[in-house]
Amino acid sequence: MTSKKVIKFPKNFLIGTGSSAYQIEGGWDQDDKSASIWDHYFHTKKIVVSNPTAKDNDSVCSCSIVSGDVACNSYNKLEEDINNLIELGVNTYRFSISWPRVLPNGDDRLVNEAGVNYYKSLIEKLLENKITPLVTMYHWDLPNILQDLGGWSNPNIGEYFKNYANFLFKTFGSQIKLWTTFNEPRLVAMAYGVDTIAPIINSSFNGIADYMVIRNILLAHAAVYKLYKTKYFAEQQGEISICLDTAGYFPLNPDSAVDKECSSKLLDFSLGVFIQPLKDGTFPQSMIDAIAKTDEKEKIKISRICEFSEEEKKDIKESYDFIAFNYYEACKVRPMTDNEYNQENYLINKDMSAVMIPVELNDTFRGFTQVVDWLVKNLSKPKLFVTENGIYELPGKDESEKKINYHRGILTELSKALDNGVDIRGYLVWSFMDSLEWSSGYFKKLFGIYKVDFNDSDRPRTKKGSFKFFQTLFSTKALPPVESK
Repeated sequence: MTSKKVIKFPKNFLIGTGSSAYQIEGGWDQDDKSASIWDHYFHTKKIVVSNPTAKDNDSVCSCSIVSGDVACNSYNKLEEDINNLIELGVNTYRFSISWPRVLPNGDDRLVNEAGVNYYKSLIEKLLENKITPLVTMYHWDLPNILQDLGGWSNPNIGEYFKNYANFLFKTFGSQIKLWTTFNEPRLVAMAYGVDTIAPIINSSFNGIADYMVIRNILLAHAAVYKLYKTKYFAEQQGEISICLDTAGYFPLNPDSAVDKECSSKLLDFSLGVFIQPLKDGTFPQSMIDAIAKTDEKEKIKISRICEFSEEEKKDIKESYDFIAFNYYEACKVRPMTDNEYNQENYLINKDMSAVMIPVELNDTFRGFTQVVDWLVKNLSKPKLFVTENGIYELPGKDESEKKINYHRGILTELSKALDNGVDIRGYLVWSFMDSLEWSSGYFKKLFGIYKVDFNDSDRPRTKKGSFKFFQTLFSTKALPPVESK
């Protein structure tokens, strides 16, 4: 994992950190912002989580109802956040624009100027300080009003997304050179079959709505890419990607053919389901076969996955300039036993038919290389960008050494890929600051370089023990050798 020499990254390497609007901004209804599906989810579900950072004699309760109403209060702390990014030494910052903050009713008939001005100010301040913005159009916070139409399961959602993207290009595009349309579309799709992720959808649609959403997202992404290339690219000269999530998957028994097949199939379900349509307009055959196998077992007569027409294939194929991906962990896998399959409630899990087992950190590093190799093998000389990579810390303890070792291991693998000629344009640490980890709340998974005190209404930020490591990494674009103890 480690190196005795200094690892230098290329001069033009983009390196920094990231966040998402709903996880940090707060101000959920401030300045005429409308509710997102996550606002509706939390306000409806009333999820209560423990707060291990509350003291016995504190006025802070030892449990709290989760919401993004305040989050990190970044909507009201823009100057402080910019100053922290400057001190951290990043040359790139990834953030998302909140669709319901800029277009409260879902389309551009009503524009919320206060929300627009917030992002204009953020972008201008980043550029003034030579920090490249990488903008995510959709990081899970759909205007709730559009969910009333079926959200991402409605084929017409693509028209709304295209309208929204057109507004973003028109309003911010002269200053933005890097865009991603969707963050982790696989998880956006999964949300339409489980009731633990917004929006609240009946779990009986698992394995049905998921594939509908994947199809609609790919078509929406392709439509936005085409819009940009035909209407805006000549003047703005930006690049567009879709941001995928994946893990490393290794056969539990390296000598087992069925375990190897299981590992390969899981890469198709996480990466191939988007990469293959972008390559040739089709879904992976292993997925289609797995779905057909489940349909036969479960006596399902409806078609759960609908392939693309020839016209749709033309639009989807090669609708990207680079491939962004998020990577956190790896696991060892084997097929489900018949008993495990029969006990599984979710169709999509039956389709994958896999048992996943945690691995040691060295396998997680190896998994990163597996993902890079898979992308290089399945695409023609792709430009890659690691848009999220991180490990969470637990509350109430200093886990800086764990965090540093994790990033050192991943970056060592990334450096090897660069040496082997792989075109990796950038690397972003997740995350800029501790933030709302969706339905897990604020106290279970702390990814930030900056700590946020969620027991204080002002949400003060402080540097964590790993701050110096990241500041040196970002400002020098170099990974120093491990100091001997």
